[in-house]
Amino acid sequence: MSNIAAIEAEGLSKRYGRSFAVDNVSFKVPAGQITGFLGPNGAGKTTTLRMIAGLIRPSAGTSRLLGERVPGPALLQCGTMIEEPSFYPYMSGRRNLQHAATLHGGVAPERIDEVLAFVHMEQAADKKVAAYSQGMRQRLGLARALLWKPRVLLLDEPTNGLDPVGIAEIRESLRTIAAEGVTILISSHILAEIEKLVEQVLVIERGRMLFDGPLRELVRQIREATVPYRLKGPDPDALEAALRARGLEVERLAEGWIRTEIVHDGGSELLHGLISDGVAVSEAMQEQESLEHAYLRLLREDGRPR
Repeated sequence: MSNIAAIEAEGLSKRYGRSFAVDNVSFKVPAGQITGFLGPNGAGKTTTLRMIAGLIRPSAGTSRLLGERVPGPALLQCGTMIEEPSFYPYMSGRRNLQHAATLHGGVAPERIDEVLAFVHMEQAADKKVAAYSQGMRQRLGLARALLWKPRVLLLDEPTNGLDPVGIAEIRESLRTIAAEGVTILISSHILAEIEKLVEQVLVIERGRMLFDGPLRELVRQIREATVPYRLKGPDPDALEAALRARGLEVERLAEGWIRTEIVHDGGSELLHGLISDGVAVSEAMQEQESLEHAYLRLLREDGRPR
């Protein structure tokens, strides 16, 4: 593996009026690695990818691909799938790929069938794109990004619109591509999906980089974070007193519910302790919180307003 970063951003910023969509973002992605790019919708992921791909000019900072400054010749070795893929709807999937191959140049005719088979689109290749589902367009978008055998892939939410089987297929496809030495930067707002694919992650929120490091470290921080938990019992006062005795902060809610915060996966231990103390609990539930919300809540403990 080369020591040169395949993807590099240095002080990247993009301003629209007085607002920053991306604010002084810097990171490096080693060659031959799949790196996750995480953040909620609107965090600045797509804008960052568009700057790296040379699609928009940064207000400040620079980006490099394969050691060369963007824009430059290295863009010919980069495959992109940024935002929802757009195609000519009146043309078939195959014709769309042929058109893209002609514009790029240097793509062998047999490569069309190779990438269609790779993304499991052979059966739909000759149908008009207007009849495609969102998931089919996503697959075709990935096929187009792979046409010229790129050394770098920039993928923006590539599993949008796919069912669980399709998501698993794309995941395995990306592993196969990476095993051939291709560097992949894949954005998502869903940590649970990225968790199955990458070892390194970048996290951006409100245009600023919040985390750059191993996935295992991010997951460890999340697992140690607290989560909201609701309980209800026949004697709310006794239940509240028992929770406060354990050093927990409590909040009275409607219909007799009491909310507190406990360590992730600590619900069973709390319930057993309350029962041992003779405190009745009739209902208990962890409030629904995705891993996305958990990691953002954790990382926002830097004092900035939410």
